[in-house]
Amino acid sequence: MKVSGSILAVKSDYFEYAKILKFAKIDCLHIDIFQDEKEFSVADTLRFDNSYPPLDVHLIFEYIPDEYIDILNKANVRYLNVQYENLLNKDDILRISDRFSGNFGISVTSGTDLNVIDKYIDNISQVLFMCSEPGISGAEFDNSNFERIESVHDKYPSLSLFADGGINNIISKRMEKLGIDMVVSGSYLCKDMGQLGMNAYSLKYMDEQGVNVTRIMIKVNFLPILTKQASFMEVINTMNHYRMGIVMVADKENLQGIISDGDIRRGFIQFGQTIFEKNAEEIMNSRPYTIDSSKNIEDIYSALLIMRKGIDVVPVVENGKLLGAVDLRIGM
Repeated sequence: MKVSGSILAVKSDYFEYAKILKFAKIDCLHIDIFQDEKEFSVADTLRFDNSYPPLDVHLIFEYIPDEYIDILNKANVRYLNVQYENLLNKDDILRISDRFSGNFGISVTSGTDLNVIDKYIDNISQVLFMCSEPGISGAEFDNSNFERIESVHDKYPSLSLFADGGINNIISKRMEKLGIDMVVSGSYLCKDMGQLGMNAYSLKYMDEQGVNVTRIMIKVNFLPILTKQASFMEVINTMNHYRMGIVMVADKENLQGIISDGDIRRGFIQFGQTIFEKNAEEIMNSRPYTIDSSKNIEDIYSALLIMRKGIDVVPVVENGKLLGAVDLRIGM
């Protein structure tokens, strides 16, 4: 199950908070944009480039002009949900669905008849259940949504379902069992900034504690591994084949370094065209962040948040020996 962090929950420096959410391995940034656009405007979404997590935008408008959708298409918006109850003309959903290039859906409050989904089922990719009053951070979860979510999941099992409002680690666990694909969290994540990494972890893994890294790691046999002598083109071809954004550099069983997409970019800046003459050893990071096999997933979340590192793949080692790697993008 994915987690989308609501950036408006902090009511301060949204862009700095968005970076913190990235380091905490949050999957998306949730942005509520209201008709008056006082706190955040549609155009502000363009300020989130690819260095941020993708956007999950919730529009609470009476009317949404085509030019707004065009802006969102240019921005890093993966999901767009429009609040059904606020739309003056409900069939605007058809127009927006045709114009938006990402995953489009509608958002419904607890009092809305779920039959509205039937009318637009061919035009939406997801439904966002507003389990508390839209736009009010810290509001309590409305328990009637458990049954509502279950009924929609049973009727449309392939429809993606999101939930927002009053989400904590306990409710998150039940959400996953009901078939929710992504929860939106605001006040629960940022209520204690020092514990944000652990709160993010608890939403993804619910109340399960002590998940050892070796339990969910990708075994060494399935990792992209090269020797230090590998050519630059071997590195590029291996990275492209595995599509993990990383290549491990190892001698027999011992990890010697890693090469990430970022290391490739830095290599071009440092070496220019001569990078094609370099081998893996010359461009690798010889001191990568790794995790000991005895550690838990919580340890990764804590370390990355402290280091402010946006790392997706973490090598798992034991006395220098490469055992595998944890891909933080898998199963979350």
